[in-house]
Amino acid sequence: MELSQVPLFRELSLGDLEALRRESQTRRLTKGEVLFLEGEPVRALFVVQKGLIRVYKLDPDGRKQLTLHVEGPGRVLAEVALFLDRPTYPASAEALEASEVLAIAKERFFQLVEARPPLARALIRYLARRQGQLLHLLDRLVFHEVRERLCEYLLERLREEGQGFRLPTNSELAALLGTVPEAVSRNLGELYRQGLVRLSGRRVEIPDPLALAQVIR
Repeated sequence: MELSQVPLFRELSLGDLEALRRESQTRRLTKGEVLFLEGEPVRALFVVQKGLIRVYKLDPDGRKQLTLHVEGPGRVLAEVALFLDRPTYPASAEALEASEVLAIAKERFFQLVEARPPLARALIRYLARRQGQLLHLLDRLVFHEVRERLCEYLLERLREEGQGFRLPTNSELAALLGTVPEAVSRNLGELYRQGLVRLSGRRVEIPDPLALAQVIR
């Protein structure tokens, strides 16, 4: 994936993109390999090139995992953590499948932001959009039913990745939607029986997005 396709960098000039490429290093991850752990010092900004990266937290006993979000190609990781007063990763991240990320060292990224105003403006806009998405997620958790939240999630993934995108496991999806795996399985199965989604393993196609959108009140 080209950096110009990453939402954070989409509006940058060729010169700014080339400067980012020069500072980027490719890191390949096997399935289950950890990208970073909660509490570690933030050393880099990551851009997912291939695969899926799960961001999660452990309970106080260090046993139960709570999936916060799953990021695919074009998504950015640790962009907020870079700017914390004590820059440590607030959660952990691991590869759900064989994946590839670009890493831009924290110090070099800060230098680029200071030297290139368009990059600074793009970062501010991106962080503002992420805040809006978090507020929307909170609204969904409080006011929407599980099926509506599931449909919104599926349509969002369709817009970002196109047909044939890969779903997280039901447990991971339940954590993302604020429910339990049984509710995810039941509602996903009902959408399948109604012909609103097509399933092949964990791959999903949505034959009629407008019909699926009508499920959302």
